[in-house]
This record gives sequence, C-alpha cells and structure tokens, in this order.
Amino acid sequence: MSNYRELYSDEAEHALLGALMLDSDLFDSITTSVATADFHDPENAALFQLMLELHATGSPIDPVTLHDFKPVLPSGGPTIVYAGVLAKNTPSTANWKAYARTVRERAVLRRLVGAADAVRDLASENRPVAEIVASAQQAMADLRDLDTGEPDYKRMDEVIARNVDVIDAKFNGALQSGLSTGLLDLDKLIRGLRKKTVTIVAGLPGSGKTTLGLQIAQHIACSGAGVGMVFSLEMPEEELGNRALASIGGIDLRVLDDGQLQDDDWPRLTAAVQKIMDKPLYVSDKSGLTVPRIRSICRQIKRKHGLDVVVIDYIGLIGSDGKAFNRTSELGKISTGIVNIAKELDVPVILLAQLNRDSTKRPGKKPIASDLRDSGQIEADAHCIILVHRDMDDEQGQNGVTELIMPKCRHAPVGSCLVQQQGKFARFVNFAGREPSQEEVEISRPFADQYKGRKGK
Repeated sequence: MSNYRELYSDEAEHALLGALMLDSDLFDSITTSVATADFHDPENAALFQLMLELHATGSPIDPVTLHDFKPVLPSGGPTIVYAGVLAKNTPSTANWKAYARTVRERAVLRRLVGAADAVRDLASENRPVAEIVASAQQAMADLRDLDTGEPDYKRMDEVIARNVDVIDAKFNGALQSGLSTGLLDLDKLIRGLRKKTVTIVAGLPGSGKTTLGLQIAQHIACSGAGVGMVFSLEMPEEELGNRALASIGGIDLRVLDDGQLQDDDWPRLTAAVQKIMDKPLYVSDKSGLTVPRIRSICRQIKRKHGLDVVVIDYIGLIGSDGKAFNRTSELGKISTGIVNIAKELDVPVILLAQLNRDSTKRPGKKPIASDLRDSGQIEADAHCIILVHRDMDDEQGQNGVTELIMPKCRHAPVGSCLVQQQGKFARFVNFAGREPSQEEVEISRPFADQYKGRKGK
C-alpha cells in the first residue's frame, strides 16, 4: 500500500520515547496518554514497555539504566545504543503532547484499517450480509472510546452535582427511580428497572421466566412508559403474539391456539388488540443471534423508535463467535457483552437464564444464585438476579403461587416476594393472598383453603 506510512510516525514515536528519558516529570502524563500497543515499530513498543517495567522498580529512566535492566532489544541490538540515539535526537520535551497525540491518532487509524480489513475478509468468505454488517458495527463500537479526548476520571463533586439534580427530580416526581414491571411487590423488591443494568431472570424449564420477561416488556410498552424490544431465540413470534393477546385480554391461551373462541372471548380479543395496537413493542425470533447482532438490532430500534428496555430469552441460546475455549467461557463473554450493551445504549436489559436442577435436590427446593447454569461470570456480571420458584409438588405451587427470590441486587436489599401465576392466560398478577406463617411452612400446607378452584395452568 503506497500510503501505508501515513498510518504511523517513526519521528513522533522516537521523540516521545526521548522525552521520557530526558524529563522524569513527564512519565505519568505520557504513560496515561499512550499505551505500548499504540507504537507501530516493535522496537519502539519494546523500549516503551521496558521503561514501564523499569519505572515500576523505582529506578530512573535513561539509556544506561535501561541497558542494565535489559541489555538487548527484540531486534538483537544493544538497548544503550538505540535509547541513546533517541535521547540525543529528541528536539524538545516541551512538545511531548503533540508527539503523544500523533502516536495515539496513528494507532487509532491503524485499528480502523484493521477493522475494515476484517470486514473485507468476512465479505470474501461469502458470509451473510447481516453478519458482516453486525461485525462492522461491533468493530466500530470497540473503537468508539479510543480517542475521545475525555479524561478517564472525574472529580467527585462533579458526580455529586449531577446526582443531586437527579435526587431532586425524583423528589419532585419529575423522574422515577426505574421502570415499573407492572407487579407491585416486584417493583418494591427491585425498586424499579434501572438504566445501564442487567437483570437476570432465571428459573427451571416451565417455571414462568419467559412469561415474566415478556410481560415486563409488554407492560412498559403498553402503559406508555417506553419502548420494548424482545429477543425470543426459542419461541416463534406467532406464539409470542398469542401470549401477548392472552395476557392482555385474559383469554385462555389454548383457545387462541386452537381457534375455538366462545362468544365472550371475542370482545376480550378485540380489547386486547386495541390495547397493543400501535404500541412500541418489538420482537425478533431469529435463532442463534450473536451478541454483536443483538447489539446491532438494538441500535437500529433505538435510532428509529427509541429504546427503554430489552428482554433476551435466553442466554443459553445466544450464538457464539467460536473463539472461546469451552461453553462456560463462551457464556462469560456473552454475559459481559450484554452488560456492555446495557451501558452503551443506556437501557435496562432483562436476560433470561436456565437454572440447573441442583435446587430440586435440596430441602425446600428453593434455588440459589449458584444454580445458574454455567454461572460464574453471569452471576458476577448481573446487577440484579431474580430466581423464579414454583414448586409443583406442593399445593400452593399447583395453584400458581410463585416466589420471586432476589439473592443479589446492587441497588436494593436482597429479599423475595410472591406473585400469582395465571398459566392459562400466560401472565402473572399481584399476589392477593397472604404469606405463610412459620407453622404453615413447617407443615408444608400453607394457602390450601385460599386456592381451591383457582388453579392457573
């Protein structure tokens, strides 16, 4: 490439390294401005890294001390000769900021070219266009903070000043702490869905986690609180649509599936359609979506319609980029990627997950956070974890009583609440009964009288 030299500047790299040797007071300023990876010439990168390591020992930096610390550079040449020439030829330490800016900017350009080359390689491999676009957008996202010019730190009083404005807005009712889930006791428990957070909703198969996730997005969109995006990697969009109609209209899901509506079902269906018509709730049932593709779709929605909540059902079905060593490592990368989406797009993400069956083997059968399948990084990344627990071996579980257990939350104390699952309507409603007394817990027969004739399957 004839213009490749424009992507680096040996002169700037040499002058910056020389400034480090000539003025020890510049060390912190320069080393926070550039990194080893910003140097194009491997010899320059090696010398810069050597300076970092030598400084960490408390020694001064000059050609002699560098040579004593490591006499030979990767090229095989003596350290003292190369470092000495750079120090001698540095025109002025006063211009170090210009040198650092040049080194940093050329590094950004090289990474942009590298990203473009990677996209070109994907295109030459005849990959799907959607995958190529998603990879390109991800590459640009990875570069977005490389040269913002913004400091990596803020004074605490700046942070507090913004916080006080937010606190005042909440006090005056102009701002809510978070989005409502539509379930009163759950809202009290988690204190609202917060922006830039990831809430894990996990449960055993059939526990109702999909119902809960879809219902929350549905409530936010249909109540006028915001725009919802649901990724259903397992359930087709037709089934999602029927679940929404059943939930909003209070219509038996089985009736919608087989089309055998009774006379009183039709007005409920009409009312449900009217409630959801023109509401900003979007769905995608594409299977095997990767994190970059999910991020790309979310960005499209946010750009065109705005975006206030994302639901992903579920983490175990998110596609892999094939670079991880094992599934646990893959899920860790996926989890971290979802956290980054929440931060970048400034929205709460509800990420559904499966629980392993360890909980069914312990007394009480209540799940704990470590029951998350291949948990590790998922448990660590989550801002909030909600475990959906419905014990079908006891009477209250058979009647739809479901406990939402919150073993972790960064903005609220841990705890739990009860909700009533109405399975035939594919929804949860506020729990209308009472919590069991200690005596009832011990004999394992709470709620028995309250739930006769109220089964929700």
